[in-house]
Amino acid sequence: MIERIRVIGIGMGDPGHVTGEAARALATVDVYLVADKGEAKSDLVAARQAVCDALIPAEHAYRVVEVTDPRRGPDAERDETAYDRGVRDWHAARVDAYADVIDGLDDGETTVGFLVWGDPAFYDSTIRVVDALVERYAATGFTVEHDVIAGISAPQLLAARHRIPLNRIGAPIHITTGRRLLDEYDPSLGDVVVMLDGHLACAELAGAFPDLQLWWGAYLGTPDELLVHGRLADVVSEVRRLRAEARERHGWVMDTYLLRPQADAPTGPRPSPFPQTEPLTDGVVTLRPMTATDWETVRDEHNNEESLRWDFAGQRLTDDEAHRRAASATLEWRRGRAARFVVVDAASGESAGVIGVLRMGPPGTGLIGYGVLPAFRGRGVTTRALRLVSRWALEETGLARLELGHKVGNEASGRVAAKAGFRAEGRLSGRLPNPDGTRSDEIYYSLTREALSPETPA
Repeated sequence: MIERIRVIGIGMGDPGHVTGEAARALATVDVYLVADKGEAKSDLVAARQAVCDALIPAEHAYRVVEVTDPRRGPDAERDETAYDRGVRDWHAARVDAYADVIDGLDDGETTVGFLVWGDPAFYDSTIRVVDALVERYAATGFTVEHDVIAGISAPQLLAARHRIPLNRIGAPIHITTGRRLLDEYDPSLGDVVVMLDGHLACAELAGAFPDLQLWWGAYLGTPDELLVHGRLADVVSEVRRLRAEARERHGWVMDTYLLRPQADAPTGPRPSPFPQTEPLTDGVVTLRPMTATDWETVRDEHNNEESLRWDFAGQRLTDDEAHRRAASATLEWRRGRAARFVVVDAASGESAGVIGVLRMGPPGTGLIGYGVLPAFRGRGVTTRALRLVSRWALEETGLARLELGHKVGNEASGRVAAKAGFRAEGRLSGRLPNPDGTRSDEIYYSLTREALSPETPA
């Protein structure tokens, strides 16, 4: 009867790369379950057997059970939703197949092991499958212990074989898959490690980023190891040729690579952080940068009837959602995406609402949004806050134009915009969604740096 499942990372095929912890763990397993992926990948099963033969003491009895791996499906032809569903179905089928074997173990076979290529943390689905097995037995009232033993990963071995670090001083490492590479690549990501790339997606980057440095490796840690390094545009054809030859010879290819932009490579336009500021005040209203502690103000400004009436979805914010919005304000400020303020009644010190500037649209353009709590409406608080934030945005942040809009019928918002110096520019047909699925026209306003009036009492 099973008591324990061990997930053991065995490196990339060389018994010499197995850690001491993993070697000790190997000698505690009674039955190893190995996925049988067909004749083309039979040498992967043989490599696992070689690790066992080399490291498990002769006096320790164990057996290896090959379990036919369920068909996964055509990943390359699926969109993200279908891909996710297909992987989940595949995992569920694996759980069923492994459970059938585990349920038939002999009485003395209490520890089951999974031998994971490389390191389980990176790209292997075994941990998720084992979690599901443990949950399945727990649902029947039976506790199965499980642990994970780290192994030398493909990125680690790739770097060692090419005698390089995976990152440069103070720079990040981005790890992704070939399926995602083209959608998310930008030099600003820094050094990018790509795994599980069945179609050499980096070849599609060679035209736009020919000077990327490529460090590529296949069958790392085995006698068939292949290594290529060079400028992407210069070596991608060689890599493609080597992959095709290797696939023809072995029936499969397992490779990993690193993409590194030049140190001075352009990263495209990125917003600079909004400048730090002391609270803005006109003596009646004060604006201070939002922090995580302002979540109740965020929630209450959104959840009152008037705000929900003009909202796009008409959904109330939960406390957790309000916490997240308030907590993200500091990060958005640092990234230059949004400068969010809490509006404070200077006399009482009470929070009266929120106002913010978002960088959106063409460079130098900011979009303003605001809302005041019901208890503070009708006092000119919103107009004062809008004047303060507009002057700060146009004079201190590099923005040259501010925009705001409201649904047709929201006359109070329009009066605030006009009193703060914004000029109505037109009516945009059907631009804003309503909670009932219809759409409303939007009245659009702007204020430019040139049109900003001299500072006067609000």
